Amino acid sequence: MFSARLLRLTLLIVSLLGVTGPAWSDLGGTLSMQTDARNRGMSYSSNRPSVQLGLAWDGDAGWYGGVQMAQARFTAGRQGAWLQGYSGRVFAILPGLDAEVGALAHTFHRAGPYDFYEVYAGLLGERWSVRFFHSPDYYGSGNRSAYAEFNLRWPLANGVAAIGHVGVLDGRGGRILSYVGSHGPTRVDLRLGASWQLGASSDLQLAWVSVSRGGPYIWTDSSRRQTAVLGLTTAF
Repeated sequence: MFSARLLRLTLLIVSLLGVTGPAWSDLGGTLSMQTDARNRGMSYSSNRPSVQLGLAWDGDAGWYGGVQMAQARFTAGRQGAWLQGYSGRVFAILPGLDAEVGALAHTFHRAGPYDFYEVYAGLLGERWSVRFFHSPDYYGSGNRSAYAEFNLRWPLANGVAAIGHVGVLDGRGGRILSYVGSHGPTRVDLRLGASWQLGASSDLQLAWVSVSRGGPYIWTDSSRRQTAVLGLTTAF
């Protein structure tokens, strides 16, 4: 079963906007299909194709929240549903520049004791974003984690954009497993590619992903270090 503690936390995060924020003004969703589902450079689909479903709410005064659902395949014996719940708020600072704070909870069904939560803060520009995440127990490893990411989306032509991402993950304080210990507590991931707008509600992306070894992960480190990923996302 889902961890009761994390499930309650997930529901709490999503419901907080209904308590502390104004009434929802917009509800929507996304359906994504990828040749290899990656999170911070690591494959959570065992280097296989995957489908993800997302539901999101955007409220007044910058409040937002939502859930994402996917199938996680960490190892042959640890695979099952992955549910993420998140909420946050965006604040205007200057024209074209916003600040963001929020919380994110992850809970897994039949995929190992990997439940964890994070808090985050960031800056959002018109074509870029910077975010910093912290978890006191990353993927149940006992490690405190810090993750910093920079994302860029740069228009090239009508409906075409270049996309880029760099992230640095660092974990401290927990047990060190044999397959990551020799590579240290830090992992770097890169993603470079292009995005094509298909109609009014779909987006096709082709990207090259590269990730180093190390970091606070507790499943077998079987992700390909470098791979091309093709993904299609449709909003509804």
